[in-house]
Amino acid sequence: MINHVENLYKYHVWANQRIIDHLKTLSPEKYQKEIKSVFSSVSKAFSHIYLVDYLWLNILEGQSMNEALQSSFQLQEKIEKLSIEDLETKFHTLTTQFKSFLNRQEDIEKKMLLDNPYAGLRETSLSEILLHVVNHGTYHRGNISAMLHQLGDSSVMTDYAFYWYSDNVMHHK
Repeated sequence: MINHVENLYKYHVWANQRIIDHLKTLSPEKYQKEIKSVFSSVSKAFSHIYLVDYLWLNILEGQSMNEALQSSFQLQEKIEKLSIEDLETKFHTLTTQFKSFLNRQEDIEKKMLLDNPYAGLRETSLSEILLHVVNHGTYHRGNISAMLHQLGDSSVMTDYAFYWYSDNVMHHK
């Protein structure tokens, strides 16, 4: 049986790779060029997706949200300075860690208490956090697409429907 939440996470990985492949065609100057937009550069926007994925994996692995935020903030400057090739390597490692975490879960609907230092306590589930990770990535890949157009470049299609038809998707009956 298909686990739709895990399949959505696979879509997130696929869409990130599509963006990475496209960003690797840009010059390093264009990738890091300062512009007036949602983020100050494409590199900072894409780094943000990584840093938030990193934050949520740490929370799923048992860190408090406050600890995970601190870990992510401490890593931010280093991650934002990476070339797209080096960030791609970081994403692959993080994806492997996410998949390992998911493979160890017996119940994707398992409840957990999230203590958000900005919003307070909330009961959530592993699946809801994964849906947030995917949604967050989708939102910011859209920002990157708009930023690329601002820079006079094109983007790539990363809609979920394109994922359905990609060669990477196993067709379930």
